[in-house]
Amino acid sequence: MILRYGLPDGKEKEVKLSQKAITIGRGADADLQITDKLASRLHCGISYWDEAYFIRDFNSRNGTLVNGQPIKVSRLKPGDRIQVGDTILSVTAGPSKGPATVMRELKDEMAKGKGYHTIMREIIRDEEKTGNT
Repeated sequence: MILRYGLPDGKEKEVKLSQKAITIGRGADADLQITDKLASRLHCGISYWDEAYFIRDFNSRNGTLVNGQPIKVSRLKPGDRIQVGDTILSVTAGPSKGPATVMRELKDEMAKGKGYHTIMREIIRDEEKTGNT
């Protein structure tokens, strides 16, 4: 799985999760450092156990939210949104495609005769399957 979040300069960063546990926070000791005044130095952590990823709040001052709900421990799945302070981290199944790649794939599909409405129905169907709607 991938964690995706925005940097203060507006760029987006992706972090590939592995079986190695990571910590998230604003401190120098955090594996994933975020520049957020509302985040604790070691705010929360993500670990891999029993073929799934789990996030645990480290008794942070402002708490950790998953999909808007405060958690102590929560299993993560694609489509989840983690809030650490004012920072939102999105959980996805894999790396994102850049806009140029998406547009090229869309043009290729349309060149093969697939219509706009068909493509939109497929996107909606795929989103419903993954629970991202």
